[in-house]
Amino acid sequence: MIFQGIWPSGDFTAVDSLVVSLIAIVLVFLVLIIVILVTHGITIAQDKADSVVKIKPRPENKILEDDKDAVAAVLAATIDFHKETGKDAEVKSIERIDE
Repeated sequence: MIFQGIWPSGDFTAVDSLVVSLIAIVLVFLVLIIVILVTHGITIAQDKADSVVKIKPRPENKILEDDKDAVAAVLAATIDFHKETGKDAEVKSIERIDE
């Protein structure tokens, strides 16, 4: 056993095994609580930052609020443009063309 070298008594009984198991379980839960607290703190900080920064959509891109498929269409168009020309694309405005 690994614990025989560090355990005070020479015998490692079932009770000793339970103590080691409980210590390990408590340590795991302490680490989980620390992770939860850290992520909760990060979430609170992100919410504060989001409340301070207000990003308003450009009026000419109002279609993005009305049509959720427009985002996918713009992404597909920019990827296709990049594949054909090898240049980067910059979307300045979006409008629907009725056919």
